[in-house]
Amino acid sequence: MKRYTTLLFDADMTLFDFDAAEENAFGIVMRSFGIQYSGGDFERYKNINKRLWEEFGRGEITKDYLQSERFFRYLEAVSPGAYTKCDGAELNARYIDALADCSRLLPGAAELCKTLCAKYEMYIVTNGISRTQKKRFAASEICSCFEDIFVSEDAGCPKPQRGYFDYVFARIGEDKRSGSVIIGDSLSSDIQGGINAGIGTIWYNPAGAAKEGVADKDGEVIAPDYTVTSYDELLRLLD
Repeated sequence: MKRYTTLLFDADMTLFDFDAAEENAFGIVMRSFGIQYSGGDFERYKNINKRLWEEFGRGEITKDYLQSERFFRYLEAVSPGAYTKCDGAELNARYIDALADCSRLLPGAAELCKTLCAKYEMYIVTNGISRTQKKRFAASEICSCFEDIFVSEDAGCPKPQRGYFDYVFARIGEDKRSGSVIIGDSLSSDIQGGINAGIGTIWYNPAGAAKEGVADKDGEVIAPDYTVTSYDELLRLLD
């Protein structure tokens, strides 16, 4: 394995339990708005949100459109015609505030980061809303393990676009690009982003998902340099 000096960690579902934080924030918002919901409704929202983030990652929509649209689409799906786009925007604003207060790490993430930061220079590279991501990161016990956090909103474009990584390396030093590797759970965002940026890639795949069928814009299967299924395996690989 190539010897790396700089680790670029994705945040959500690589280190942070975003699923739990998202569900908690969703429940807070629904209750504050007096909207009845179930587990199935949350999954419906997640699917809507996922599709919009994928469109954003491809550069097809703006972040502002994503934020104004996701809860409106959800409201239309569960109660057609009962709500307006303004209602969707208000739910979104409340959701962002609630999500910013939800900072929960995946089991073992703190120990992983504390071990690796003694040997590597580390950064968080994440898509999302700057205020939300930075507040969650600052409240976590791994904050001191990282030199900085870079959020797509500040960069002006998301992973996997090369422009996002150009933004990162303009701040940490272009000379670090050759010794950098990105570690993340998303083939289309993290791994494709690393390929676009010309850096190493490690796919964190704890569920053992198949990569077949996940392709880039040219139809080529996205192939990481390395794949790990656990933090222990990642530590062994980096050591």
